[in-house]
Amino acid sequence: MQLKRNGATDGGEQLRAGIQALMRGEPSAGFTTRADKLEPLLFRGQTTIKARGDDLPVQIDANGTSWALAADLLARYDIPYVWDTSLQRLLVGALDVAPTYRADAIQADVGWALFEMSLQTGNAPVILTGIMRPTIDRPVQTARAWCRVVEFAEEFGVSIAYNPLVLGERRGG
Repeated sequence: MQLKRNGATDGGEQLRAGIQALMRGEPSAGFTTRADKLEPLLFRGQTTIKARGDDLPVQIDANGTSWALAADLLARYDIPYVWDTSLQRLLVGALDVAPTYRADAIQADVGWALFEMSLQTGNAPVILTGIMRPTIDRPVQTARAWCRVVEFAEEFGVSIAYNPLVLGERRGG
């Protein structure tokens, strides 16, 4: 087995040795764990997109993903919500949303605290997960909820156009 293109053919042995080193807490010859990569997700730039015909400020991460404040998106689409501090959860009042499973859901390894968005009913499934991140004008203690723009649009049935990214109206909402 090769771990790199045109690399040595003893990849299995390399993996085994690397895992054993990690288990002993030693440097592992180039292998890293999630714990080794604790740099938080960084926003690399900012811009605006059109959402329901008006400008919406968004941040762009290193992967080119657009992020917006969850409160701004919910307000833009007239979706009522309540923040539950104890659960770090936005409870939304939209009865026409059916949560979907996302294989690429945000995980804790992004380096920021996470929040969840769910319906305002008991034991409702999570609609989406986002990050709690301070803004430039606010200190860390008042971090705000950010979510991926396209994921929000998909979950809430908002029409999307690309090149440039534009959010339209909610379908059926």
